[in-house]
Parts: sequence; structure tokens; C-alpha cells
Amino acid sequence: MKKGYAVLKGNNYFLSLAELKALLPDEARISYFTGVAIFAPFQDKLARRSARIKRNGELILISDNPKEINEIIRGKCYWIKEDIIMGSQRDEFKSLYHEAISGVKISKRCEKIDIIFTDGVIILGKTKDEIDSKSIINHNKKPYSQSGTMNAETSRLMVNLARPKRIVLDPFTGTGSILIEARWLNYNCIGIDIDKKMLDKARLNLNHFGYDCELMLASATNIPLHNIDSIATDPPYGRSSKERGSNLFELYEKFFASSADSLRKNGYMAFATDSNFNFIDKLRENSFILRGLHFLYSHKSLTRAIYVVQRR
Repeated sequence: MKKGYAVLKGNNYFLSLAELKALLPDEARISYFTGVAIFAPFQDKLARRSARIKRNGELILISDNPKEINEIIRGKCYWIKEDIIMGSQRDEFKSLYHEAISGVKISKRCEKIDIIFTDGVIILGKTKDEIDSKSIINHNKKPYSQSGTMNAETSRLMVNLARPKRIVLDPFTGTGSILIEARWLNYNCIGIDIDKKMLDKARLNLNHFGYDCELMLASATNIPLHNIDSIATDPPYGRSSKERGSNLFELYEKFFASSADSLRKNGYMAFATDSNFNFIDKLRENSFILRGLHFLYSHKSLTRAIYVVQRR
């Protein structure tokens, strides 16, 4: 059976690995080196859809001997991308790398391969897909934004963690960051917000990129939809939120109950909140199973907690 590899973004490997797992079939088998995941069965198109997978491809060999790598690629032409996952191993890698590529013609016109050094081994693979960084940069330039708006990378991550089949629902649409990523990923998208002005801004942002999502003036505490594939959302929680204290927790409790009614059985929801909040018990009370809890530093006054839950 062919195996694949994925080179993960390094500021939070756990979160990168969670996104990879969400993009792979449930039955996929995954092993892990620092910064690199090995998986089976092989899939070639992953990184382009991702927020935190730099490259992925078909695994050729894992070895601690550069001569074994050289036996495979010597006398051929490749465009080589070398990666040293642990910067402290740079000097060690340099000599191993030169031994591995001895007798190899290097040209950007040739097939792309990865040579990755991590945890004392060299991983050799054929590059099949790369992250679409340009689309992420472009989506961050939407016309309307506000304090606390989730950036495009995190928004794309949220959509992938929600494991949609066809439809992505965002019950706290705001300026539409999550909807933009859902549509770019070619999902049908529905946005709900209680504030008409925010829906107008979301519509203008979507139109700016030529995207179209259904937008509804409604409350996240009373979602007028059922049998939804997945929910990806960014509820209020930061300093700019109008809701604080007991009102905010009441909002979340009603949102969880409404989301449970709206999601299909076994559907996923991914939502972000302040890491100081703990909603595990409330989620369980509302028929959700916790599948992942990840922490993502945003700035000195905010670390986001990203919950991934599944409807029982």
C-alpha cells in the first residue's frame, strides 16, 4: 500500500496534525515524526485545501542512512526541497544532505521531491501538493473587517476541523471570514447573524471575491435549520464582545442547545473561544462528544481554545 507524508506548520504541530486527521478518511493510519506525519492510504491532494499543511506527497523512503537515499535518486534530475525540522540539527543535516544528493542533477524543470531531516532520520518523498498561501493572503484583504476578526488561515482551519460533507453553517457570521473559506473550499455555505449590518458586510466581503453564500437574519440561539452537515463558527468572547459575564455564558448554553438540534447525527462542530472558558461539561449536556481541544496563541491578551465536537 502506498503511503503519504505531510509537512506540518511548526508553531503548533498538534493543531496541524488535527487538521490532517480531519482531511483524511477515518480509517487512515497515521504515524508521526516531529513536524512530519506519515499516513496510509496515500492521498495526493491535501495541502492545497489546508491551512496548516505546507506540503504533502508520496512517501519513497525513511532512512537514517544518506547512502540509501542516494541509491534511489543518484543520476536523475530533481527539483529538491530540503527541510530541517529542528533548526539545531542544521549542521548535522548539511553533511548528510550533500551525501544524499551526490550525483543528482538539480533543476526546477524536473520532478519535485522532498528531503526532510527530523528526529535523526531522512524522509524522501515525491511532492504532490502544496499549501495555497496566495489565497490565504488574498482573503485577508477583504474590504470589511473589525477588531477580533478571525484571519483567513484560522478560518480555513475551522472549516476543515468541522469535517463538512456538503454544507457549512456559521451561526455567528460576523464579516464572513469562515464563509469565505468554506466557499473557496467548494462547500455550500450558510451564514446566520442577528445583526443585519454584519450580514451586509459579510455579503460585500463575499461578493468582493466572487463568492455566494446564503445569508439569514436569525439568532444562533434559535437556528432555523435542521440536518446540517457541519458547523464552523467564531462566537463572541473577546474584549470587543458586547456580551460578557453571565450573559455570555447564557448565550453559549443556548447556542449549544440550538446547534445540537440543527446538526445531523454524527455531524461535527468546530468553534473558537477564549482559553479561559471551559465548556466541556455544557457540551456533553447537549449531546456533544469532545473530539479535540486545541490552543492557539493569538496575541498577548488572547489565546484561543478551539473545540471540535461531534453530535451524538
